Amino acid sequence: KETIKEAPKEKAKFREFYVPGGAGSNFLASKCLWAGDESQEFNPYDVSQNEFFINRVKSDGKWMSYGIRNPDPTSPTAKYYECPDQNLINESIKIKPLLIELNKSLSEINKLYLIDDHEDGLHEDRTTVIDFCEHIWREEFSLWTKAFFQILYWIPQKLIEEYDINFEHKMKQIEDFFAKCREYYYDECNRNNWDMFQITHMHPYLVISPRLKLPENIDTMAMELDGEMDMYNNALADIKVQESVSDNYFIVKDKTGLSEKTKNLYVNKSVALSNKKVSYRKIFFENDENEIRTMYEFFDNANYFDKNKTIIMKEFKEYHENNIKLVKKLAPKLYEQINGKV
Repeated sequence: KETIKEAPKEKAKFREFYVPGGAGSNFLASKCLWAGDESQEFNPYDVSQNEFFINRVKSDGKWMSYGIRNPDPTSPTAKYYECPDQNLINESIKIKPLLIELNKSLSEINKLYLIDDHEDGLHEDRTTVIDFCEHIWREEFSLWTKAFFQILYWIPQKLIEEYDINFEHKMKQIEDFFAKCREYYYDECNRNNWDMFQITHMHPYLVISPRLKLPENIDTMAMELDGEMDMYNNALADIKVQESVSDNYFIVKDKTGLSEKTKNLYVNKSVALSNKKVSYRKIFFENDENEIRTMYEFFDNANYFDKNKTIIMKEFKEYHENNIKLVKKLAPKLYEQINGKV
């Protein structure tokens, strides 16, 4: 007797696009990720700063989001609103004192090196992780967990361990906890065949854990900045946050072709860890059609791009021109360097 084989069960799709802070992640989410769908704007567009405020995660996994409660306990998604795994919650209870201890140490170490992590918002971000550590599994928390890693950007670990001899051990414990939370999120999406497309700032190995086990069915892409674009983007990010900056940004031309310098930039660490890459310069300064289409294609929106190419290219050009206007107004020396020369 011939048996009928069951069709293979579909797996969720995971797409993660890593865009450095200041490089237009919210704008790109509104265009490439949502592509004409309701983009879940969580704050109105700021004309004066050319700033968008968009939900950068597009997923049926939104049912896991913190704060959502379903009044109907018979609903198929109701179980996801409450604690999914008591072991995970127990671990969050155990890790909390260590997070508090490490947060205090990191603030003290920063003070030794004259770095104000209150001013940079790092202390506040770490506090957010501490306050909501039992809910990390529900959300994309790398925007906040990165504050536990940020100190390593400017202070070598060997110097940190002179202050706290157990720093490496503590970091490994919290990295393993962060990893377990994110892996649970991926697993829940896979179990329910929930696609998860998102734009965030850095690859999770850099801001969650280097031992994180990514799902097999994930595709990753990162935005690459060369040395000139990195300086421009830093200035633009400062302008948008502070609304006024000291005009002391200088773009140094690299006559050797930028390749080696680009690879070594910290901002490009996500590029080395990702499957694909796109260029900030090509997207915004060159308004390159193929490069912009690549981002739409990454999120399965290539057809939308092809049908709306003219208006999309115009929107990207206008967004870039509005950023240039901000630079011209608030950092005129930098504007002189980039105006027609970058």
